[in-house]
Amino acid sequence: MLTLRTHSWFNINMEAILYVLAAICLILGVVKAYSHSKEIFDFELVAKTCGSMTFVCIGIFAFYLSQPAAEDMRYGLAIIVGLILGMLGDIFLCLYDVKQNPQRKNMIQTVGIIFFFLGHICYMFNFLTLQPIKLYLLPIVAILPIVYVILAAKKVLTTTFIQNVMLTIYYCALGVLLMSSINLIVLNGATAFTIVVLIATVLFISSDTVLGLSWFAPKAKLHKDHDYYIILSYYAAQCLFAMSIYFIG
Repeated sequence: MLTLRTHSWFNINMEAILYVLAAICLILGVVKAYSHSKEIFDFELVAKTCGSMTFVCIGIFAFYLSQPAAEDMRYGLAIIVGLILGMLGDIFLCLYDVKQNPQRKNMIQTVGIIFFFLGHICYMFNFLTLQPIKLYLLPIVAILPIVYVILAAKKVLTTTFIQNVMLTIYYCALGVLLMSSINLIVLNGATAFTIVVLIATVLFISSDTVLGLSWFAPKAKLHKDHDYYIILSYYAAQCLFAMSIYFIG
């Protein structure tokens, strides 16, 4: 009995580290947003890089704690790859603020978006392989790209044709991510794992949407502190995706 109790306390303490790391990640997000508001872009780059490394560490640590079975190991590894791709996207988007050359800024922004897109692909196919898709959920995929196309057609967004194509595809990926996370709840019920995945997906989409409006919709009346929402909702989403590795078991 003593051995079992010690093991239980060990697991509780190790699980607490996940939440401590998540708190550190969010604190770094506040530092990042504050640095951006004060135009201290070098410090912003350091804070965001450290924050992104933190959510990657959460994923790796959750994988270690979960001691996954063979069928769950693929899920955890795919999430970790997605987290690393997100970290690379973060670094490039921070470099977007540091660099002053307009041509290089556009290239850096594009590379950052590509890394995020690849990360979404990892998440998307990961969720799609967990359960068969309910066909009646497929229309959900079209909602986000349709909204984007309407905004672009109405000239609400100051985007080029190439950017419109890329971002429409990007929002298709987000739509698939949303549909697949809802599909998991429909088939598995409201478990800790499915709820964490759905909340993370919604936070990710809302963060990307506000970021897109701040970049491409100059007439949008965003709150003056919208940078805080963008980074904190994004970090919360990545931390939850990372922790889902622990909850899937």
